[in-house]
Amino acid sequence: MARKEVAFYRKTQKPYGLPLNDRGQYTKLDWIVWSATLAESAEDFEALVAPVARFLNSTPDRVPMSDWYWTHDAKMRGFQARSVVGGVFVKMLADPRMWTKWLTQEE
Repeated sequence: MARKEVAFYRKTQKPYGLPLNDRGQYTKLDWIVWSATLAESAEDFEALVAPVARFLNSTPDRVPMSDWYWTHDAKMRGFQARSVVGGVFVKMLADPRMWTKWLTQEE
């Protein structure tokens, strides 16, 4: 099922990310990264996350990171600087080697 989802997402994403649903061209930053984490290959993950990086580098809005934005023009849709942007770290948490590495770090 995850493979089918990732393949569908790759085909339907816009220049700045994957629309959340068919009601509009907006998306949620954290949702995209969570969805990309379903990918079994690094290539699929990167293909879904690359438009997010493009959004972050291209958005004309000079505000703290927005998690709700338009996928066709990189403009903020609403929210900014919310705690849900922590969801961008889910890939790291999905990799036991990575979180174990950081868990064992000394302060």
